[in-house]
Amino acid sequence: MLKPEPMTRVVICGLNQDLPDVSHILSQKRLVHLEDYGGEDEGFSAGTTLDYGAKVSEYLVRIRSLIKILDIDAGSPIGIKNANSVEEEVFEKLDGLEKNILAIHKNHRDSTQKLKDGMNRLGSLEQFEPLGINLESFSGFKSMSVLAGTLSSKTEVSIPNAETVRKDDMIAVFVPTDGHEEVEQQLVKAGFKSLDLPTGEGIISDEMVALESEMQNLEGEIEALGHELEALNKRHGQWLVIAEEHFAAQSEKSSLPLKLALSKNAFVLDGWVPEKECEGLKTSLEGLNVDIQLEFSDDEPPVKLDNPPMVRPFELFTKLYGIPRHRELDPSVLLFFGYPLFFGLMIGDLGYGFFYFLLGHLLVKKYGHSDELLQLGKIIRLAGFSAFFFGTFLFAEAFGFEIHWLAHELPFVLHKSDSADVAFMLLATGGIGLFYVTLGLVMGFYNALNMHNLKHAVQEKLSWIMILWGGLLFIPPWLFNNSLLGSRLGLSGEIELWGGLAAFLVGLSLAVYAEGIVALVEVPSVFVQVISYVRIAALGVADYGLAHAFNGMAAGHYEAFVEGATLSIVFALLIFVVGQLLVFTLGLIGSGINSLRLQYVECFPKFFVGGGTDYTPFGYTRKYTHETEATA
Repeated sequence: MLKPEPMTRVVICGLNQDLPDVSHILSQKRLVHLEDYGGEDEGFSAGTTLDYGAKVSEYLVRIRSLIKILDIDAGSPIGIKNANSVEEEVFEKLDGLEKNILAIHKNHRDSTQKLKDGMNRLGSLEQFEPLGINLESFSGFKSMSVLAGTLSSKTEVSIPNAETVRKDDMIAVFVPTDGHEEVEQQLVKAGFKSLDLPTGEGIISDEMVALESEMQNLEGEIEALGHELEALNKRHGQWLVIAEEHFAAQSEKSSLPLKLALSKNAFVLDGWVPEKECEGLKTSLEGLNVDIQLEFSDDEPPVKLDNPPMVRPFELFTKLYGIPRHRELDPSVLLFFGYPLFFGLMIGDLGYGFFYFLLGHLLVKKYGHSDELLQLGKIIRLAGFSAFFFGTFLFAEAFGFEIHWLAHELPFVLHKSDSADVAFMLLATGGIGLFYVTLGLVMGFYNALNMHNLKHAVQEKLSWIMILWGGLLFIPPWLFNNSLLGSRLGLSGEIELWGGLAAFLVGLSLAVYAEGIVALVEVPSVFVQVISYVRIAALGVADYGLAHAFNGMAAGHYEAFVEGATLSIVFALLIFVVGQLLVFTLGLIGSGINSLRLQYVECFPKFFVGGGTDYTPFGYTRKYTHETEATA
């Protein structure tokens, strides 16, 4: 926790004939993060996929195509199937299943296109039908051209040597071919918009009736074909997902030589392995004729975050911001404590908190097969519990209503409608901001000391701690004749004023020496970042105010209902439900984003450098299949 796992450089050398076995073992163990071979050694080059790679890739493409056609969503595993039996099933039945699915899909696609074309033709015919002209009248002339389209019925046009048919805004003009362009220009000036002429024979209305009948048949055919595809999805969907996983894993295995240095007879594999897994790696490869070297390296290793299960979901947010370097502190634990705390204080309502908890729990249970949604669900669930906790024991509030009986039972309750309590909340959240900004600088001091030296750490980080705390000690008594920190820390006025000033000036001198004149510009920002945490209280009060306003409007309509306005109960329920949904949604978005922002923007830049490489060991994580344990 707090730091990534220690990593060790590993170099594995062996004969090419052993590559399939090495690939199989490494894929199963998922321990080695491979470094791509750069191709700079004489006699060595990057390899090609193993012999079975082409066949595996072919099957994988076919399976994924069927998954896309059937629109299959991977669900939670229902039992784990043996990989060998899955492969045998694919070889046995994929050809027939593929032929069936592709045929139905082709018919569905063709019928859909016919329906689309028919709809387009029907729309065209509907435009021309009011003119009462047979279809063959629009084409087939040698010396006559037809212009047809829309022209406002209020526009009068006079076209000599032409026959005109008009109905409402539709117009058709039959004009000698040699005068076609001149007439068209005249019509365009009058506001004419040309339409493509319909083709065919017979009466337009009869053609429309026939088209409508044909499209009804096509709709029925498309629906039936759609049901067939749905039935195939239900019958074979899970099996195709299982098959896709197996062949994806096999494809991954076959790609190992692409990352290695290969000569005519031998290979060299270069990578990283977690320090605690070194002996396990050696043991797994003992039966093979390979040489394993574990060595120290100055190169930057990949980063494998090391956190307990409760903290692990917040690695999602850490990686969203960036991957820490190997010697940096991991901020995931900071997110674990800070995010639920900020969210819970912002919401501070047991009703909303309960439903946020249920939302998170639903994501965990329903979408647990997706790692990202699983982690997000756990985060929302914890944040919802925090909101429920603070809403119960600190604010005694549910859905914007103050629970008076609960408030009387609790020793300390803050009321968001009370100005004195709001002032206290603003001051308290400012204190939280001071703690987190200071903590960020302390963690930055540690990182600078670990990655550089003491001088760098003092100039870059300790200087700003002195600026922040020195400023907060001397500025309030100097400008406002009021102690902000000194009285609470038990310091006398003289020590607070002059000690704070000395710390501020020393810190500022160090910062200017290290960063130049730009440090002077950045001084106000460090205090603004502390104040930024006041938004925790501000958002909490704002959400309460919005919910309280909707509740008040709903209560007003309910009172009207009690007095005899029957329909008012409908408005009361509508306002209450819509209002609560709006507050719930805005609270989730606003508090969720701002809880993350306070860490990303105000705290992380104090210590987080980033730029690390995520630890991605060679191999494929299987959810639906298992292989026989690899043995050397």
